[in-house]
Amino acid sequence: MSTQFSRRAFLGASLALAGSVALPRFVQAQQPSTRTLVAERRVIDVLGKPADVFGIRNELGRQGLFLPAGERFLVDLENQIGTETIIHWHGQVPDPAQDGVSDTGYVSPLGAGEIRSFDFPARSGTHWMHSHHGLQEQSLLAAPLVVYTAEDEAADLQDETVLLHDFSFRSPEEILAELTGGDIGGHGMHGSDNTAMSGGMVMGGMDHGMMSMDLNDVAYDAFLANDRTL
Repeated sequence: MSTQFSRRAFLGASLALAGSVALPRFVQAQQPSTRTLVAERRVIDVLGKPADVFGIRNELGRQGLFLPAGERFLVDLENQIGTETIIHWHGQVPDPAQDGVSDTGYVSPLGAGEIRSFDFPARSGTHWMHSHHGLQEQSLLAAPLVVYTAEDEAADLQDETVLLHDFSFRSPEEILAELTGGDIGGHGMHGSDNTAMSGGMVMGGMDHGMMSMDLNDVAYDAFLANDRTL
């Protein structure tokens, strides 16, 4: 006994089959993928002179992290600076174990070569991230942390983010010892008046001196490179 299919029935069955095959691939493509941040050492040019500093590089080779609207903060942080470190995520509200402040006792620093995963809902805005270990922030272990909104992505704008660092070829340890008369404490540069000392410059205001702008797409470092320390 033979069975005959009309052309319409054949096309309908084919489309249904194609849809059932394609759907899992579409769903898979929508799942958030883990991004990578690498805390590393790098050499930059300051007025024609090489300077050894830190940086936080993403998987695209840029400094910082830029998340599309609605994406989770799903990040693997890799420590490649050769010593222990920890990164604090400004503007974000994860649980204490993921907040990146080892002084609280909820989390320990990453050892050299260690990779640690972070997973929490991202909070939109123009923020920044920085080391919360010793004086690493003052050696430029800091970077932009930008989380877009749907309105940001719909706007017809060319975005840029500028992160300013005060810079000196002298070590942060030497500068701090000079400013404090040799009394070097812990991570006390972040005072109750919401100020931060970076490489000899005191910055104040919201978010430890980070300048929030509506220009977010291209991140670069602008260095106040006059080699002075107050």
